[in-house]
Amino acid sequence: KDSEFHRITCFNGLGQNVAKFCSKGQMVTVEGRIHYTRWEDQDGTKRYGCEIIADKVEFLTKGSTTTGDSAPDIDED
Repeated sequence: KDSEFHRITCFNGLGQNVAKFCSKGQMVTVEGRIHYTRWEDQDGTKRYGCEIIADKVEFLTKGSTTTGDSAPDIDED
């Protein structure tokens, strides 16, 4: 089974909830938009990046939380 990893950026309350309820290896779905970036590093090499700016995160499996709370479906609204 192959895995792909993507950089996901969550802002404000969405980011706080994901940080609280999501754990490594947990399956989630993310709705959002793709944001491309480019920059030049200290050596002058051109670098390119891609991230997903999340609007909504849905937890497909339960993760372990320190508070024992269950993970809700969350969005930025």
